[in-house]
Amino acid sequence: MGDQLEKFVLDNKDSFNDATPSDQNWSKIEGKLGSTPNRVVPMMWKVAAVIFMISTVYLVADRFNTIQEGPVYSEEFTQAEDYYVGLISQKRLEIREQLSPEQQKEFLVEIDQLDLMYDELKKTYTTNASNDRVMDAMISNLQLRLDILNKQLDILKNIKNQNNEKDNSIEI
Repeated sequence: MGDQLEKFVLDNKDSFNDATPSDQNWSKIEGKLGSTPNRVVPMMWKVAAVIFMISTVYLVADRFNTIQEGPVYSEEFTQAEDYYVGLISQKRLEIREQLSPEQQKEFLVEIDQLDLMYDELKKTYTTNASNDRVMDAMISNLQLRLDILNKQLDILKNIKNQNNEKDNSIEI
């Protein structure tokens, strides 16, 4: 059945394409669509576009103003901070993997205190108009945290090695 219908449509294609609806049909279609004049719709789109543009400009200007309010760090400092923060996070994770939550609290007390000091240094940096000495203290704080974490990891490694030696000597 489908093949016959398709063949009929293809054979009579020209007779389907030459017919145009009468003016009465068009007037009925326009009546069902409503009596909105064609000029109202484009005007609404223009108003919507203007409102969109105004809101976009406002949001971009507002964002630009909020971005520039914070302290301005040099690119060198930002790179150093990112480097140290990444290493510190990695070392903390290594310690957390080896210790229970109670042991972690004891082991990371000094690091948490240095974190608080670092936050205070950041506040001081913003109020002292980007003082270089404060920036140096911030870098020193990051380096000290990394040194402490490395020493703690060495201690954990030594403890683990001692436990392994005890286990090996018992098995012999």
